[in-house]
Amino acid sequence: MNVDRTVKLLFAALSWLVLTACSGAPDCHYQGPADQAPSAGCLILREGKLLLMEGRGGKFGPPGGAVEPGESAQCGAERETWEETGVAVRAMSLATQFNNGFHLYWCQPVGDFNPHIERPLEVASVGLFAPEVFYDLVWRFPDQAALIHRMVNQKLRERPYEQ
Repeated sequence: MNVDRTVKLLFAALSWLVLTACSGAPDCHYQGPADQAPSAGCLILREGKLLLMEGRGGKFGPPGGAVEPGESAQCGAERETWEETGVAVRAMSLATQFNNGFHLYWCQPVGDFNPHIERPLEVASVGLFAPEVFYDLVWRFPDQAALIHRMVNQKLRERPYEQ
């Protein structure tokens, strides 16, 4: 094996280890029937605003990602949210399911609410955004702006006291 190929393989292995290393995420808080999905994420409302993350490509979306083998979609949503925003949450109800199998849950913060970047290689910024500015953001999946705008506004109308 040549040196260049060896260096590339070592770099790839190291990158994989960094990205998949023990995340330090809190234990899953969800208790209930487990959903199965390839990927999942959370919608977290705080003071009428939605917690969003900006990926390194400059595009916004709710925190979420791949569900690990043997992990429920709810626990995957909780873990991914913590990994991307530093916020521990409890998955509550399913907000929507996308055609690609992505499950998006309404989630509630558990403990202190202190959004911060846990994975700087993936996440450029984390913050709370009012529904009025959703259309000003560049979304990872452009159709999500309108859908999430509707869902957030409906949730705020239904339960403004919980936000």
